[in-house]
Amino acid sequence: MTTPDWYSLPETITEDDYEALPEDVCRTIEVVYGHVIRCQSPSPEHNRVARRLANAIESARSPAGPCMKVDTDIDVVLWRVPGFTFRRPDVVVYECLEVPGIKPPASRTKLVAEITSPSTKQEDLVDKVAQYAAAGIPIYLVVIMDDKYEILGIREFHLDAATGTYRLHAEHRGILRLEYPVRADIAFSDLLA
Repeated sequence: MTTPDWYSLPETITEDDYEALPEDVCRTIEVVYGHVIRCQSPSPEHNRVARRLANAIESARSPAGPCMKVDTDIDVVLWRVPGFTFRRPDVVVYECLEVPGIKPPASRTKLVAEITSPSTKQEDLVDKVAQYAAAGIPIYLVVIMDDKYEILGIREFHLDAATGTYRLHAEHRGILRLEYPVRADIAFSDLLA
């Protein structure tokens, strides 16, 4: 059996190194301060919740409002210095970019959402909370799922500009009531159906 190329990735890489990797390798990693983080493939239920959440947010955009994009599973560049760092949130809401094909920077990102599982809860509720806040992303949603793929709740964090950290704004049960960057009431049952 041949070892795949991605298996022999170095522990640290630069942005240029990352850009030179094959797309199938890039989809399996994130980079934090230049350190390679290998990512497991999510469950179909996880992907379904992310896709439906993105669709609901996209449907709630106002045609008269500012141009916003809603995507799933795309790289968001958090910062380049002191070490290249990007994450791939499950859902990303960002300002439209003038140049097609570029990764949205954190400075243009309005909201990110992560769908947890029992194995990712620590990273989503500790590491990513700190990183997304440090990057200045205004809203962070964490969808808490149990091992039966039921949504236990959605935590909505807002960035506190004075401290540069997130504050818990709301713990949603049954319905996610968003006010920013779109106004929407999204029933948990619509995300799971």
